[in-house]
Amino acid sequence: MPVGQPTKTIFMLGALLWSGAGLASPFLLPSQDTPNFYSAKMCRDRQVLSALKTAATTILKTKVIVAGGDGPEWSGYQPGDIHLEAISILSKDKGAIFCSATITAKGITERVVYSVGPTGAPGSYGDSWIVKFGGDLGPHGGGHKLFPEMIQVEPSDGP
Repeated sequence: MPVGQPTKTIFMLGALLWSGAGLASPFLLPSQDTPNFYSAKMCRDRQVLSALKTAATTILKTKVIVAGGDGPEWSGYQPGDIHLEAISILSKDKGAIFCSATITAKGITERVVYSVGPTGAPGSYGDSWIVKFGGDLGPHGGGHKLFPEMIQVEPSDGP
Protein backbone atom coordinates (compact mmCIF):
# COMPACT_ATOMS: atom_id res chain seq x y z
CA MET A 1 0.00 0.00 0.00
CA PRO A 2 1.44 3.42 -0.90
CA VAL A 3 2.30 5.70 2.01
CA GLY A 4 -0.05 8.55 0.98
CA GLN A 5 -3.14 6.35 0.57
CA PRO A 6 -4.61 6.60 4.14
CA THR A 7 -4.31 10.40 4.11
CA LYS A 8 -5.98 10.58 0.70
CA THR A 9 -8.82 8.32 1.91
CA ILE A 10 -9.39 10.43 5.04
CA PHE A 11 -9.34 13.62 2.98
CA MET A 12 -11.89 12.19 0.51
CA LEU A 13 -14.17 11.02 3.34
CA GLY A 14 -13.97 14.43 5.04
CA ALA A 15 -14.77 16.23 1.79
CA LEU A 16 -17.73 13.94 1.19
CA LEU A 17 -19.14 14.51 4.70
CA TRP A 18 -18.59 18.27 4.50
CA SER A 19 -20.32 18.55 1.11
CA GLY A 20 -23.20 16.38 2.32
CA ALA A 21 -23.84 18.76 5.22
CA GLY A 22 -24.49 21.54 2.72
CA LEU A 23 -26.98 19.35 0.85
CA ALA A 24 -29.34 18.94 3.80
CA SER A 25 -32.74 19.83 2.44
CA PRO A 26 -34.47 22.84 4.01
CA PHE A 27 -37.90 22.55 5.60
CA LEU A 28 -40.51 23.12 2.92
CA LEU A 29 -44.27 23.28 3.23
CA PRO A 30 -46.41 21.22 0.83
CA SER A 31 -45.99 22.33 -2.81
CA GLN A 32 -43.29 24.80 -1.79
CA ASP A 33 -40.51 24.54 -4.36
CA THR A 34 -38.11 27.12 -2.98
CA PRO A 35 -37.36 28.20 0.61
CA ASN A 36 -38.76 31.65 1.47
CA PHE A 37 -41.04 31.70 -1.60
CA TYR A 38 -44.75 31.34 -0.92
CA SER A 39 -47.67 31.07 -3.34
CA ALA A 40 -51.36 30.16 -3.49
CA LYS A 41 -50.29 26.81 -4.98
CA MET A 42 -49.32 25.80 -1.44
CA CYS A 43 -52.88 26.47 -0.22
CA ARG A 44 -54.22 24.31 -3.06
CA ASP A 45 -51.89 21.39 -2.34
CA ARG A 46 -53.71 18.06 -2.52
CA GLN A 47 -52.39 16.85 0.86
CA VAL A 48 -53.42 20.12 2.53
CA LEU A 49 -56.94 20.02 1.06
CA SER A 50 -57.25 16.32 1.87
CA ALA A 51 -56.26 16.91 5.51
CA LEU A 52 -58.74 19.77 5.73
CA LYS A 53 -61.59 17.78 4.18
CA THR A 54 -60.88 14.59 6.14
CA ALA A 55 -60.83 16.44 9.47
CA ALA A 56 -63.98 18.38 8.61
CA THR A 57 -65.83 15.21 7.54
CA THR A 58 -64.74 13.36 10.69
CA ILE A 59 -65.81 16.18 13.01
CA LEU A 60 -69.07 17.09 11.31
CA LYS A 61 -70.01 13.48 10.45
CA THR A 62 -71.56 14.54 7.14
CA LYS A 63 -70.65 15.22 3.53
CA VAL A 64 -68.24 18.15 3.23
CA ILE A 65 -67.45 20.15 0.10
CA VAL A 66 -64.21 22.15 0.08
CA ALA A 67 -63.84 24.94 -2.52
CA GLY A 68 -66.65 23.52 -4.61
CA GLY A 69 -64.81 20.20 -5.06
CA ASP A 70 -67.51 17.59 -5.04
CA GLY A 71 -66.11 15.02 -7.46
CA PRO A 72 -63.74 12.10 -6.96
CA GLU A 73 -60.00 12.73 -6.74
CA TRP A 74 -60.60 16.44 -6.06
CA SER A 75 -62.21 17.04 -9.43
CA GLY A 76 -64.44 20.06 -9.62
CA TYR A 77 -62.82 22.14 -6.91
CA GLN A 78 -62.48 25.80 -7.81
CA PRO A 79 -58.87 27.03 -7.54
CA GLY A 80 -60.14 30.63 -7.49
CA ASP A 81 -62.03 29.83 -4.28
CA ILE A 82 -58.80 29.07 -2.43
CA HIS A 83 -56.84 32.16 -1.39
CA LEU A 84 -53.42 32.79 0.12
CA GLU A 85 -54.27 35.33 2.82
CA ALA A 86 -50.99 35.89 4.68
CA ILE A 87 -47.51 34.59 5.37
CA SER A 88 -45.79 34.38 8.75
CA ILE A 89 -42.02 34.03 9.01
CA LEU A 90 -41.51 31.99 12.17
CA SER A 91 -37.74 31.62 12.13
CA LYS A 92 -34.80 31.88 9.76
CA ASP A 93 -35.79 28.73 7.89
CA LYS A 94 -39.45 28.17 8.80
CA GLY A 95 -42.64 29.89 7.79
CA ALA A 96 -46.39 29.37 7.85
CA ILE A 97 -49.11 30.38 5.45
CA PHE A 98 -52.68 31.41 6.10
CA CYS A 99 -55.22 30.42 3.48
CA SER A 100 -58.98 30.47 3.10
CA ALA A 101 -61.55 28.42 1.21
CA THR A 102 -65.27 27.89 1.36
CA ILE A 103 -66.50 24.81 3.13
CA THR A 104 -70.07 23.59 2.71
CA ALA A 105 -71.68 21.15 5.13
CA LYS A 106 -75.03 20.74 6.88
CA GLY A 107 -76.59 23.41 4.64
CA ILE A 108 -74.02 26.02 5.70
CA THR A 109 -71.39 27.54 3.42
CA GLU A 110 -68.71 29.68 4.98
CA ARG A 111 -65.19 30.85 4.26
CA VAL A 112 -62.79 29.11 6.62
CA VAL A 113 -59.27 30.35 7.30
CA TYR A 114 -56.67 27.61 7.73
CA SER A 115 -52.96 27.71 8.42
CA VAL A 116 -50.26 25.39 7.20
CA GLY A 117 -47.01 25.43 9.12
CA PRO A 118 -44.45 23.40 11.00
CA THR A 119 -45.37 21.35 14.04
CA GLY A 120 -44.08 22.48 17.40
CA ALA A 121 -43.87 25.86 19.09
CA PRO A 122 -41.60 28.91 18.85
CA GLY A 123 -38.05 27.85 19.51
CA SER A 124 -38.73 24.17 18.88
CA TYR A 125 -40.42 23.83 15.50
CA GLY A 126 -40.50 20.34 14.03
CA ASP A 127 -39.73 19.12 10.53
CA SER A 128 -43.26 18.03 9.69
CA TRP A 129 -46.26 20.21 9.00
CA ILE A 130 -49.75 20.63 10.39
CA VAL A 131 -53.03 22.21 9.28
CA LYS A 132 -55.01 24.30 11.79
CA PHE A 133 -58.47 25.79 11.30
CA GLY A 134 -61.61 26.90 13.12
CA GLY A 135 -61.95 28.40 16.55
CA ASP A 136 -62.40 31.97 17.62
CA LEU A 137 -60.09 33.78 15.22
CA GLY A 138 -61.88 37.13 15.41
CA PRO A 139 -64.54 38.61 13.14
CA HIS A 140 -62.65 37.82 9.91
CA GLY A 141 -61.21 34.44 10.88
CA GLY A 142 -64.10 32.31 9.68
CA GLY A 143 -64.97 28.89 10.96
CA HIS A 144 -67.34 30.12 13.63
CA LYS A 145 -70.48 28.23 12.60
CA LEU A 146 -69.07 24.93 11.38
CA PHE A 147 -65.94 24.81 13.54
CA PRO A 148 -66.31 26.77 16.79
CA GLU A 149 -63.24 25.05 18.29
CA MET A 150 -59.66 25.07 16.96
CA ILE A 151 -58.83 21.92 14.98
CA GLN A 152 -55.32 20.65 14.29
CA VAL A 153 -54.57 17.82 11.90
CA GLU A 154 -51.29 16.29 10.82
CA PRO A 155 -51.65 14.83 7.35
CA SER A 156 -50.99 11.19 6.69
CA ASP A 157 -48.13 10.11 4.47
CA GLY A 158 -50.48 8.07 2.31
CA PRO A 159 -52.24 9.24 -0.87
